[in-house]
Amino acid sequence: MRLRFSAVAVCVLVGAALGFAQTEAPSAVFRRGNEAASLSRWDEAAQEYARLAGEGVRSPALYWNWAQTASAAGRKGEALWALLRAQDLAPRDSSINREMERLRGELGLDPSEMSRGLMGDAHTLARRFRFDLIAIALMVASLVAARRPKPRGAFLLFVMGLALLSPLFGGRWREPRGVVVQKDAPLVDVPRVDAVALANLREGEVVPLLGEDGDYVRIQDASGARGFAHKNDVRKIGIEW
Repeated sequence: MRLRFSAVAVCVLVGAALGFAQTEAPSAVFRRGNEAASLSRWDEAAQEYARLAGEGVRSPALYWNWAQTASAAGRKGEALWALLRAQDLAPRDSSINREMERLRGELGLDPSEMSRGLMGDAHTLARRFRFDLIAIALMVASLVAARRPKPRGAFLLFVMGLALLSPLFGGRWREPRGVVVQKDAPLVDVPRVDAVALANLREGEVVPLLGEDGDYVRIQDASGARGFAHKNDVRKIGIEW
């Protein structure tokens, strides 16, 4: 199991201390979680990481370590959820993407079962491959071309730049999604404890969140079946700033 504790991560965690109601610095909590993980106290480590996340810490290292801890404890759905959160913060980190692929293979998930939806996948792809920089380069090229006596291709370059920027802005309206973090989590017909189970959800599957009802969320699985799942079984992905 690999744990990250870089200088950048420490700075992020220390900076988040301003938002803490407690006097303990986030870096101390993070270090304690890492120490617990090094001693194979997985639940204790996860509790420390969850505490940081609950206090608003936004660090790829936090979610990476959380994923490694959950994976070591056999909670692969939770590990995949943490990696997706890390990917939101560091979309160009190749180690995160490789680890996600490894977990997907272990869980036997099809790539479509990990989709964030059309808008969400496009948004992630655009951030990963820096569509913003390519778009800026195309727009600058369009301005240069427009100043020539025969401005051929200037409009086309400008449109191409806008097209590359659209996933970055369009991703803000992407459909909310969650990850099934419990093995054989039931999909029930109504949001009650005595509800009838329609099917069992696949651990690690990314599902659309269609609404909430008390302690339940309304979802749709990869087969198209709709129903309710307990909030403890499905965790929302996407970072709220």
